[in-house]
Amino acid sequence: MSISIKKLWHREAFVIGIFFKYNVEVATTLKEIGAKYSATHKCWYISYDVQSYQQLKERFSTIIIENPVHSENNESQQMAGNQSRDLPSIAKSEFQLGPVLSNPEHKSELSPLDSKLRLQLENSIGKYWVFKMNYNEIIVKKLLAIKGVHWNSSYKCYMATRIPKVKEQVEAALQKPNFFGDDFISKDETFRGAKITILPHKENEAWMQIHVPKVVAIHEKIKRFAMSKYSTINNCYLLPAAPLVYENIQLHMESLEVIIENSLPKDYLQRKHLPNRKQIEITKAKDSILSQIPEVAREYMTDLVDTLLALNYSTSTLRTYCGAFAQFLRHFEYKNPEGISNKEVKKYLASLMERGLSANSGHCMVNAILFYYKQVLANKEFEIRLPRPKKEKKLPSVLTMEECLSIFKAVDNPKHKLLLLIGYGAGLRVSEIVQLKWNDILFSEYKIHIKNAKGKKDRMVMLPFSIIQSLEIYRQLYNGKHYVFEGQFAGEPYSTTSVQQVMRDALKKSGLMKKASVHTLRHSFATHLLENGTDIRYIQQFLGHSSIKTTTIYTHLTKSAVDKIQSPLDRLVDLNKTKKLEE
Repeated sequence: MSISIKKLWHREAFVIGIFFKYNVEVATTLKEIGAKYSATHKCWYISYDVQSYQQLKERFSTIIIENPVHSENNESQQMAGNQSRDLPSIAKSEFQLGPVLSNPEHKSELSPLDSKLRLQLENSIGKYWVFKMNYNEIIVKKLLAIKGVHWNSSYKCYMATRIPKVKEQVEAALQKPNFFGDDFISKDETFRGAKITILPHKENEAWMQIHVPKVVAIHEKIKRFAMSKYSTINNCYLLPAAPLVYENIQLHMESLEVIIENSLPKDYLQRKHLPNRKQIEITKAKDSILSQIPEVAREYMTDLVDTLLALNYSTSTLRTYCGAFAQFLRHFEYKNPEGISNKEVKKYLASLMERGLSANSGHCMVNAILFYYKQVLANKEFEIRLPRPKKEKKLPSVLTMEECLSIFKAVDNPKHKLLLLIGYGAGLRVSEIVQLKWNDILFSEYKIHIKNAKGKKDRMVMLPFSIIQSLEIYRQLYNGKHYVFEGQFAGEPYSTTSVQQVMRDALKKSGLMKKASVHTLRHSFATHLLENGTDIRYIQQFLGHSSIKTTTIYTHLTKSAVDKIQSPLDRLVDLNKTKKLEE
């Protein structure tokens, strides 16, 4: 087994980042030594110390260090294996812990800043220059302070707007003149001569293969299609073989002057090949789930997926149950679940609680296991008693009306401001905001019809009078056909991650120190209604809660009620003051 490692800054500390092409055996080994997965860096990581590094060396035959500190004789980066016995020890590598004060083996020769940073200029994407470099806290702070420069966490690179002012400031911060070229933003940017080849997909005629040249901007265009997925076997993108998709490819490539070579047979493009959004989400979720399970246990997971789909469970429940069940199978080394005893299951759940698993996650695990035994195995007589972890009672974070106002004022983009306003004004979940369609807004009745929400329930919520005019102006400006908030491509809804990013940016710009998300606006909506004297039964209907118990949590948050209650300590102090005055 081989892995690559790299020094990373994560959660206010340095860690050893571990990279590898997904392999269940490697992931299991890493878990055994306490490694965790970072969604931020898209890799596993472990503590940055000698002991952790030694554990990696003991378990993996080949370890490749990315961007190591080379010795004078320029020895190989490979740090383990049969041919690496005479390579530098960890004390001489990138993973040195602390400074070496007086070791003659280490020479402190000064090198130019750009060689230390190992700057790499990549192909430009759209209106940005793209470059990579080694982490340097001082330089990074300077770069991110420049307007027009940002860090792209998805691609692990820095992006700088292609204008003269940004070029001058970035090159000064990097101490490298003429690092960027003079390819400033131009509306006439093209990739004349580049060619896209479209071929039929042999495995499934409902898809077509899109072979893209080595141009990052073109890859980005194709990758951002909502139904796009990459085939590593065929080294190409796959898109539904539908006329509408082909027309969209033509439109996007026309402005870039990219040649499209269509090698599809006659009548290969069919309208029926275009899947609906629900089908796309289910297919993606199913492929993602099954790809993480080895062949020996795929039968158990397939049975679970098929049963959930047959009972029309949501994509969210599909991911939650299958994720929990995959963890369950992994713990028991993918053996047949029918052979796992009640005692073994209890011990497994106890071990999860010991590792600090939250009560909600524990309930999900219990529900997934029960569902498999009772629904998938269809054995109604089979009974397995599982302990239910006691649920923590946490109060949701809430913003005051003044704090909500400051967040809304911080947003300049009319689309971004409106989606936050409607999320707060109607108490919507983030998924309900992005799925909102124009025909769901009943202007004449001042209501919004929320369809197929959480729990597959419909409900009616209020349409705030104050945003009706803004909605009408917004519709004229953006001219969306179906969804109120459309994404990058026409006819596709805005992504939930983009909405959350809008909220994060607004929160940062407003200067508030509270932690808040789009869902915090929903909590604030309910709390402010309760403070205003609205009956809790109406609030329950607005929020779409099945049980009134869920809604009553907001009674603990109402400011007006809490303000009327005086602490016994304050009363004691007041009493003491009164006695002194009388004396």
